[in-house]
Amino acid sequence: MIGRRVGNGDLRIMRISTWALGAALTATLLAGCDRGQERTPEPAPTPAPAPTPAPTPATTTGAAVTGFSHSGNFDLAGFYMPQAEVRVGAWKLEHLGVGSASDFAQWEQGDRMSTFGPLLLEFADTTSPLQTGETGAESHSVKVRVLPTGYATDGRTVKFAGTDAKLGQVTFEGAFDVAALSDAKAQGASEQPVLTGTLQVGDTRFANTRFTFYAGD
Repeated sequence: MIGRRVGNGDLRIMRISTWALGAALTATLLAGCDRGQERTPEPAPTPAPAPTPAPTPATTTGAAVTGFSHSGNFDLAGFYMPQAEVRVGAWKLEHLGVGSASDFAQWEQGDRMSTFGPLLLEFADTTSPLQTGETGAESHSVKVRVLPTGYATDGRTVKFAGTDAKLGQVTFEGAFDVAALSDAKAQGASEQPVLTGTLQVGDTRFANTRFTFYAGD
């Protein structure tokens, strides 16, 4: 094997290469240390949930109807009895009364009575004495009839507005179940609701109020 003689130039190149390799290794180690010392950023705090808004107080279904109007051919005459008790203080709703088509026409022509209207709501004072009627049924002796200051009906929907010194403003907005009402009228009465709506008496609101039907004696 023939050996090679290393000259001064070769030694100089070897020293430079060794120095460069050492410098690169040192830089790599320092970089690794720097990366190890980097702090992991803390996650951003979770924002607090927005406060739940307070419930909005109940209000009427809208502005009370004004004027008097009926349309279409319909037969709604009878008494509509609340399926569940509707009471404001001592006053309990007895029924919502609806007249005949001719009663509507008469009212709208200006021929009006002070104790009857084509649409009315009758309330009884439950603190008043009981009395016996012609049919033998007992009822309270003090009652109030709220006559219309405005109404609108087409035989399927109804809007009513009235006022009373004791009860304040009274409004009702509802819809008839036409098929159920037809069956009830054929039978003279019903146990199932035929009219559903929202009744407001003064500041008290009765949503989803249901009425059964009674044709009367």
